[in-house]
Amino acid sequence: MELPNLKSLSSASTARTYPVGAEKLARAVEEAVRELPGWTLTGSSETEVRASRKTRVPGLTDDVTVRLTPSPSGAHTNTQAEFRSASRIAMWDLGQNRRNLDELLAELHRKLTG
Repeated sequence: MELPNLKSLSSASTARTYPVGAEKLARAVEEAVRELPGWTLTGSSETEVRASRKTRVPGLTDDVTVRLTPSPSGAHTNTQAEFRSASRIAMWDLGQNRRNLDELLAELHRKLTG
């Protein structure tokens, strides 16, 4: 019997491409993080936004990182965003990291389309 990959059980990731510049996308991610309950912005630049999210389990926090890669010069204004949520200490997140990403993506979508 093969054992599950424990690293994959305590983190989640996904990627999206947005039709905006990296700076605008970074600001939208920052605004989304500030408005989500339980979330804290921990660092930001034009190419990366870092946040933490307190879980419902007291004392546990997940780290969320969004890495931004702008399209090459001369191309359409697009930015590739790689989202990752990882538990700090828990080996089993019971789906919380996926929910973190879903929550952030939904709020970001509202920011960019609202």
